[in-house]
Amino acid sequence: MGNCFLQEEEKNQKSSIKKVDSFLAKQIEKRNEKQKVTLKDFLSQGEIGRGKFGKVLRVKMKGKDNREYAMKVIKKADILQYGLVEHTMLEKNVLGASRNPFVVKLKYSFQTEQKLYLVMEFIKGGQLAKVLRKRQSGRFTEEQTRFCAAEIILGLQYMHNTLRVIYRDLKPENVMVTEEGHLKLTDFGLSKQYENEEAKFFTLAGTPEYLAPEILFNQGHNHMVDFWCLGILIYEMLVGETPFYDCQGNHNTIENNIKNAQIKYPNFLSEQSKSIVDKLLNKDPKLRLGAKSIQEIKDHHFFNDINWEQLYNLEIPSPILENTHVYPQVKKDQFGKRIYETPSSHFIETNGDFKGFSAAQE
Repeated sequence: MGNCFLQEEEKNQKSSIKKVDSFLAKQIEKRNEKQKVTLKDFLSQGEIGRGKFGKVLRVKMKGKDNREYAMKVIKKADILQYGLVEHTMLEKNVLGASRNPFVVKLKYSFQTEQKLYLVMEFIKGGQLAKVLRKRQSGRFTEEQTRFCAAEIILGLQYMHNTLRVIYRDLKPENVMVTEEGHLKLTDFGLSKQYENEEAKFFTLAGTPEYLAPEILFNQGHNHMVDFWCLGILIYEMLVGETPFYDCQGNHNTIENNIKNAQIKYPNFLSEQSKSIVDKLLNKDPKLRLGAKSIQEIKDHHFFNDINWEQLYNLEIPSPILENTHVYPQVKKDQFGKRIYETPSSHFIETNGDFKGFSAAQE
């Protein structure tokens, strides 16, 4: 699984810093002033993740209830250097607007002179990628794959239909598993907002093995790239590797495979499994399953056994619960580490405040 990347090439883009759409902004407008927090309000148990632009800490608030949070720490200098202000603000707004059981929720966001902080619900089961690797076979059964794909679809449906946001980085590392074995989408740093489904974007954004052909051919893309990623992920859950995988991890080979190679299916896959992957991985986005609506995907016979209402209400027991990696329980006195603002190694003017970033969610 390759690293994600973002290269701005969008047509008619006047600036990498654009005004975040008013719809998302209104979703998080109501702020509880009494809940304003600072870095001094949190204690850390330690680091649980790290990426190119920051790290994630397991934290707890001082003097509050026993609830734990995941704190994402982002360096302002990096965001400015790589022109990612708009994407960072959108990630914060998506998390803050989330009212869906399959999308991670934001609790607090605040900033210091050098860094931005996103305080989110702590998902104890960790990444779906780790749950997959924990299995001896490195893959799920068809029943497990169907369940996971269905919950992911409900998350994508909310992002597309309610938030009007293209995810663009769906992969096992960005899907979190709760203690009960349910799934939540997270990490919206590469996401893009759109006003209508006809709008197209020309950004090279995503993870190499999951990039849709229309992105690689620079034809302009829309929300249909998320359904391509869904097809890749379903195949990966069923088989244990992505369909256009290169054992050397060569990006050029992977790109060529995505553009030209036919999908190879192991003999153990059912016809309905091969059918949904085939339809989601149609290289023409206009013919891809979901082009008319996401209901097309939900109606595919691969999901015949899914009761979508029960699934949304988390009433279906998770078939991956036994494989879920759960972070160990931490005693209250183990959250003893103060979080300090370390000096940045970048000599870039941060311009202080990122307007509209700090907030407390209801």
